[in-house]
Amino acid sequence: MDGTKGIPRMRTVAKIVAEIKALDPDTEVTEFHIRKLAKDGTVPVVWAGRKALINLDDVLELMRLGTARPTEEAAPAVGGIRRIDPKR
Repeated sequence: MDGTKGIPRMRTVAKIVAEIKALDPDTEVTEFHIRKLAKDGTVPVVWAGRKALINLDDVLELMRLGTARPTEEAAPAVGGIRRIDPKR
């Protein structure tokens, strides 16, 4: 039994992109995209001081499975002149 099997491969955003580019030199995955996944909570982040560490295997699994297309919420349309309540 290998003792390192359970150790997560924690990487910074830049190193995750470098590892993905090593696996696929023509990848379109960018640091911005990985940061957005972390900010949105799609992939968990472990903070080590000011450094955000992300599990490389989680990102690769997410890339393999894919994500749902974001839905756009329509802003409420305001047409014409709105009435103002004078009692306020």
